[in-house]
Amino acid sequence: MKDNLAIFTSGLCLFHCLAAPLLLIAGLSGAFIGWFEAEWVHQALLIPVIILAVLSLPYAYKQHGSVIPLSLATIGILAMSSSFYLPESLELWLVIPSALLIISAHGLNKKLLATSLSPLS
Repeated sequence: MKDNLAIFTSGLCLFHCLAAPLLLIAGLSGAFIGWFEAEWVHQALLIPVIILAVLSLPYAYKQHGSVIPLSLATIGILAMSSSFYLPESLELWLVIPSALLIISAHGLNKKLLATSLSPLS
């Protein structure tokens, strides 16, 4: 359940990063875009991503013993967090692969948990 929620929240980050440029291209601007691109929105999206990773991945590591999901998520979260310190023009190019890494980490984690907890394993 935590992995599904984590995939969803990381997907929201990905959607946010892809939607903002598309909305600007479509000609939407003004207060909505200003709100959509506000720094607090980025932080509000990142906080649940970090919390869910901390709550699900270390516990799951104890179950399945693979460090790969934890490593992928750590790299993704560090890269996503570092985007706050980069010029805005580079943010998109860092956040998209970071979100995909985090989504992949939770997807793999979910798969590893399912196979490690199955009665046939």
